[in-house]
Amino acid sequence: MENELYNKFNEEISRYRNSLLFYAKKCDWDTFKDNAGRLFDYVESFEMSVLERKVFRITKIVLAVLFFMVALIIKMNPNMYPEFAKINELMTVTAIATCGFEVFFLYNYRMYMKGKISCYNKRRERFIMNIQRDFEHMTVSMAA
Repeated sequence: MENELYNKFNEEISRYRNSLLFYAKKCDWDTFKDNAGRLFDYVESFEMSVLERKVFRITKIVLAVLFFMVALIIKMNPNMYPEFAKINELMTVTAIATCGFEVFFLYNYRMYMKGKISCYNKRRERFIMNIQRDFEHMTVSMAA
């Protein structure tokens, strides 16, 4: 499934590259900028979806471990064996640490996305300007 997704992504990038090259050869820079902006939007959305998928995959695993630990803590009867009390305390501390990790992880991801989105237009314009400069140099060297 992931390979198909990455192959489709590569095909789309190749199409965008070919269309950018076509418009650069024609020196139609307005259309070039529009297509470069669409390319940036496509790459950003793909990157966000892949990152989101990875984050939630990790979150599911951590939550499953946490659920398992809470179930064990509830099921254990420390009165049966005195050693269970120590194990119960250890598992409680581990579950609290896991919760802290998960909260930190999700907060960190949220702040990363917030920062990325806040600079979106600036990064988009810089991307368009840089790719236009690259293609201008490429078409000049091809014409020579």
